[in-house]
Amino acid sequence: MLTVTSKSFYEKIQVENEEVILNGPPDFLSGQITISNRQEEKLSVKELPLQAVGRSFGGNLGQSLQLGLRLKPNETRKESITHLIDPQTPPGVYEGTISVGGATRKLKLIVQASIKVDVTPVVFTFQGTAPGKAHTTFITLTNNGNMPFQIPEVKHVTMVDMDYLCRATAIAIRSDGASKSYEAMMDELTRNVFKNMTDWLNASIKEAGQVLDPGEKKLVELTLTLPENAHMDRDYSGEIRLWDQVISYTIKSHNPIKPSKK
Repeated sequence: MLTVTSKSFYEKIQVENEEVILNGPPDFLSGQITISNRQEEKLSVKELPLQAVGRSFGGNLGQSLQLGLRLKPNETRKESITHLIDPQTPPGVYEGTISVGGATRKLKLIVQASIKVDVTPVVFTFQGTAPGKAHTTFITLTNNGNMPFQIPEVKHVTMVDMDYLCRATAIAIRSDGASKSYEAMMDELTRNVFKNMTDWLNASIKEAGQVLDPGEKKLVELTLTLPENAHMDRDYSGEIRLWDQVISYTIKSHNPIKPSKK
């Protein structure tokens, strides 16, 4: 069995498409290709040679189109294929060629816009739940897409007392109304949930509004400020959505017990 690569034996196969079209974001361009083995022996087709034409790829096209298929003698097969190029390649239409089997076929890559933002870290723990207390930390934002990304504003975030639902349910079940009707118990549960639920936690990013170019990385300052009706003896947790990423946080109460006077 011969192995076809971008440097050897590629003249032994034929691409039947007049034009191969791959469409998608830079890291997942997909399409179909029809390949024929005109030989009397089996072929293992690993890759095909590529060459850019027209609009410059700036070296992002790649030197080969990865396939990874085996063809029996005189077999023709249609295959779904994927191809990846530099993730920062701007959206647009790029042209190239595939030259195999003595023929040159057109290659067209339709690169779609891709916004991909990486956030690290995504889990935080703070200490101190006094009303109005502010906690500040730093996160790293990386633009892994091919479009500029504007750092968004993060305003109000739900802050949940980890035990408030259990506490509100227990009080409702033990209430006088619970023995009378289900509706009365649920009314009591609703009142206790409302009573124990805090206002929004205020979250802000100091660098909000700044723009990250493709491939750029930036350290930004994140501040969380507890609402005025927070309880300093309770623990809270929640999530902050930043574009399509989720940051989880936990804020633990911290009230050292003073030794009693003897």
